[in-house]
Amino acid sequence: MTADVEFRRLVGRLRLRHLELLDALGRDPNVGRCARRLNMTQPTASKLLREIEDIFGAALFERNRRGLSPTPAGVAMTRRATLLLAETAAAHAELLATRQGATGRLRLGVFPVAIPEFLPAFCRELDTLWPGLTLALEEGIEDKLLAELKAGQLDCVFGRVVPESLTPDLHHELLYREPTAIVCGAAHPIRRAGAARLAALLADCHWTLPASQGAVYNLVAARLALLGVPPPRVVYETSSVFVTLEMLRHTQLLAVLPLRVARHYARAGQVARVPLTDIESSYAVGMVYRRDGGRNVLVQAVLSAARRAATQVGLGTA
Repeated sequence: MTADVEFRRLVGRLRLRHLELLDALGRDPNVGRCARRLNMTQPTASKLLREIEDIFGAALFERNRRGLSPTPAGVAMTRRATLLLAETAAAHAELLATRQGATGRLRLGVFPVAIPEFLPAFCRELDTLWPGLTLALEEGIEDKLLAELKAGQLDCVFGRVVPESLTPDLHHELLYREPTAIVCGAAHPIRRAGAARLAALLADCHWTLPASQGAVYNLVAARLALLGVPPPRVVYETSSVFVTLEMLRHTQLLAVLPLRVARHYARAGQVARVPLTDIESSYAVGMVYRRDGGRNVLVQAVLSAARRAATQVGLGTA
């Protein structure tokens, strides 16, 4: 059987119900639990699984006393099933959007670092390139948004890019670099500290940072070391800008924010910059998208709008 004939056979027999079961088994390789989750009987689920393996012409799971273990083909096909279901859901949402007059729909994940200045400029540029497009925006942190991107639940993500953390199925393009600022609450006494008292106040302060170790922590520790101050004592770990702002408003903590985020909230009176020079840039900000979507005309329009937006707000390219 040629590859083309095999593919046509697959198209003629594969159903969304098959994909639903494959997706469920990829998350939990137990037929009974998946059957209950999909509101079907276990015999029905077992029959569907036999049909799926017959359609693909390969064993996708090995049966053992503990249940099922995916074969290499099973790992690949459950991952593809998840993507296909996500794309089907996206197609339905886009159809509903077009019925309301939209010309399409884009699911966009955004890290907090990319929101001030860049995001509004990007939206203006994209509206010029693709008028009438509906944007479904989701703010989040790196692990969550990249996982949703890989699962087909997002079309692309704007945020901090760490190439070594990206998997082979993801592609990225760097847009600009964002310096980092140390911030405090608007009424924090350190904001008025002179050079003579600054080191002593910094040594007494506690911090909220994304983690007690890692890149941001090391940047802060290196900056404090130049002043002869011990490494930061982290008492709260969070990557949420909203949580950070609330903690700074009600405590005497210090934190780190991307420079443009810090400037944005400082103008609103919600934070103040600690009187230190900014930390060396650590935020390489760019666009991340799935490699299989690289030829998508919408993704290319998004990338073009992103490049224009980065130049428009004076960020330039990295």
